[in-house]
Amino acid sequence: VTSSSNVVTIDLSEAQNFTLTATENVNQFTIINIPSESSTFTIKIVQDSTGNRAVGIDTFKTSGGTDIPVYWPGGGVLPIVTITASKEDIYSFMTFDGGSSLYGVVGGQNFG
Repeated sequence: VTSSSNVVTIDLSEAQNFTLTATENVNQFTIINIPSESSTFTIKIVQDSTGNRAVGIDTFKTSGGTDIPVYWPGGGVLPIVTITASKEDIYSFMTFDGGSSLYGVVGGQNFG
């Protein structure tokens, strides 16, 4: 996937695993074609060779612009996305209610 004007669109009818090379700051992820039941997807975020790209890993919306809350383990501790050039983070997200809410899990950070 790629970002356009700081927004990344995740189409769950296309795949469940995505790689985003951050070439600009990402302010929002828009999720489309969310299955009506439970679903899971994973995003690998790769900083480009410049790095220092902020990624709002907690900023998900529906195609209609509705915020999708993301619940993180540890009482809601928001992970800090690695901004070092050429490093990679992996995050997985699960929904049990057709995308009304997401549960986020850190698969690993600062790979590379």
